[in-house]
Amino acid sequence: MQALIFEQTGEPLEVLALADVPVPQAGPGEVLIQVTARSIQPADSLFIGGRYRVKPVFPQIAGFDGAGVVSAVGAGVSGLAAGQRVAFRHPGAWAEFAVVPAARVYPVPDDLASRLDDTMVSQFALNPLTAWGLLQMVDLPRGSRLLATAGRSAIAGLLGYLGDARGIEVERLVRDNGAYRLLDASGQRTLALGDDPSQTLAGAAPYQAVLDAVGGPGTVALIDAMAPGGKLVSYGVLDDRPFEIRAATVLYRNLTWQGFGIAGWLDQTDAAALAQARRDCWEMLARRPDLLPVTGQYPLAEYKAALRQARASQGEGKVLLV
Repeated sequence: MQALIFEQTGEPLEVLALADVPVPQAGPGEVLIQVTARSIQPADSLFIGGRYRVKPVFPQIAGFDGAGVVSAVGAGVSGLAAGQRVAFRHPGAWAEFAVVPAARVYPVPDDLASRLDDTMVSQFALNPLTAWGLLQMVDLPRGSRLLATAGRSAIAGLLGYLGDARGIEVERLVRDNGAYRLLDASGQRTLALGDDPSQTLAGAAPYQAVLDAVGGPGTVALIDAMAPGGKLVSYGVLDDRPFEIRAATVLYRNLTWQGFGIAGWLDQTDAAALAQARRDCWEMLARRPDLLPVTGQYPLAEYKAALRQARASQGEGKVLLV
């Protein structure tokens, strides 16, 4: 089979190569999937560069997220069968076939299958489930206010939709031509403008929760914008620069600051909540496919063009390898 592999960490355009490798075999508890679409995510570049929480084992097939059809199941696997359409997330997605632990494979519901094409299915296992998990983590009552950074990202749009359904007022902070803009939940209406996060958020009512994909020194402004007893959840590191903050800033206002990773959340969440998350997310995508826009599709062999477009179109939609 063809696969995009790398044998050392580095920039994807420099270290990736298209190669012929053996088709893997599903072991106990695993599923062999014939991959039909793969979404390019920021985590992919971090993984290839050796900067992600999951470390490569060389020679490593790149990619995490995809859609496909079950080809075979290993011993002990139940609820999955050959021929099923599925989403998945596991290292090794950028190949014609991938072996994935059964726990990281998500069948497309039969009653929604006709409304869910591979452009949506290939993105299901990361951003939709992340948005659902983030809202579960902060556990806000109706009428609460929530701020999402990286406000033009897919997750911010999903948070706006899911938050609205829960009666939560979501606002989105975006960087815009060197300045900052505060948007409403839809991302269409501007609420405030400023030169930096602090200035942009100065007039906003306090937030009971902030979901931050950025990090860096701007985190201090996010904390300043929180209500006493609020929750800050960091789930991305677009800016990993260090910064200073006094312990009293968090302590005296009874704030909670914690991290979120999709793999850890999946491992720690009970089966009933995961089943509800899957169903809610599938139904959301069937109703609102526009929440996961796609800006381009390329065959595996044209991965360099795909990677260049993915970098150029960040915040506008995903690029797929098909």
